[in-house]
Amino acid sequence: MPVLKHESTGARIAAYRKLRGFTQRGLARQACVSYSLLTKVESGHRPATPALIAACARALSVTSFDLTGQPYLAELRRDRIEELIQPIRAALDNWDLALEWEVRPRSIADLEVDVRRAMVHRRNAQYGSMAQTLPALIDELVQAAQESATPEDRAHLYSLMGDVYRCVHTLAYKLGLIDLGTVALERMAWCAPLSDDPYLSALRSFLRVQSTFTTGRHDVGLRLVEVTQAQLQESGLDDGRSAALTGALHLQAAVLAARRHDSQGASERIHAARELAQRTGELPHYGLSWGPTNVVVHAVSTAVDLERPDDAIAEGDPLTFPPDWPRSREGHHWIDMSRAYLWKGRHDKALECLNKARAAAPQQARYHPSVRETVEALVRHRRTVPGSLTAFASWVGM
Repeated sequence: MPVLKHESTGARIAAYRKLRGFTQRGLARQACVSYSLLTKVESGHRPATPALIAACARALSVTSFDLTGQPYLAELRRDRIEELIQPIRAALDNWDLALEWEVRPRSIADLEVDVRRAMVHRRNAQYGSMAQTLPALIDELVQAAQESATPEDRAHLYSLMGDVYRCVHTLAYKLGLIDLGTVALERMAWCAPLSDDPYLSALRSFLRVQSTFTTGRHDVGLRLVEVTQAQLQESGLDDGRSAALTGALHLQAAVLAARRHDSQGASERIHAARELAQRTGELPHYGLSWGPTNVVVHAVSTAVDLERPDDAIAEGDPLTFPPDWPRSREGHHWIDMSRAYLWKGRHDKALECLNKARAAAPQQARYHPSVRETVEALVRHRRTVPGSLTAFASWVGM
């Protein structure tokens, strides 16, 4: 059987399980997961799902990133992203102090251009380009806010700072840098009441819910969805931004329900999101990609998490993406589709989807743990590994 040069998630689960003194049946009971699935994951015969990883991480008192092996330092160094992370950490040290600058910060209009460019990099999963610009941009926004002449200018600068901290959170979340993501959320919470964006606090809650995907605190995530949706309803604000956030929170709740093996809850949330999307159509607000397309993408994702590959393929196969849709979301869809085809034994289609994910958002595909899980399973299912799969595994760093 072909051997990969990295330790699998299943092997890490087994190692931590033994360190904690659990048998396989004991861990399965503690984590509320299938004993049969756990044994197959540990032996490498099934890929570890995000739901199983989060459940085992919580039961073993570790993070999901401990089990997936993130951050993937060798690949971070190869892409030269690792050397860009420390300057971001340093920039986050100041968020409220004016410093002695020899020149004045640029105009708000010029700063906004750079913030919008960073947001485009975020949507397209261009992590290296985004990381390179963030430290200086954070410093300049903080200084500009402290020197601003009017309350209106200061409030707008805090909104721009919130967008930049969101970029930091995305970078941290995708690369497995959990501590950096936590700091970014704290900075967003500080900016929200000072900004001129009435939705920034809700957007920060949306990102906080996303973080619970990896901690396994699905109960916290679901409660936060309910609280945030209620706050949006009570705010009296009724526009496209409110609808986009409400719908995006429905989709997050669907994913959380699926990872709790609550198929009815997931179905109800997808249904609510689909009804809302039919009324709103595609909306660009906040880069949430809200609309019918994203509902289908999440319907596929929840079907995969519920181990219903037939439903995922039926939903996802006919999907076509709008021309301006974010590459990161498109790439994530193909990652989910690859898992569905893997479970159906359609290995060529699974690899084809992985290559589509790579074409859409290469850095996201390189650092996504589900990609590695799928590649490992594809290798184990073959006596002789084709060159196309070998090349993909090498590119990922396996």
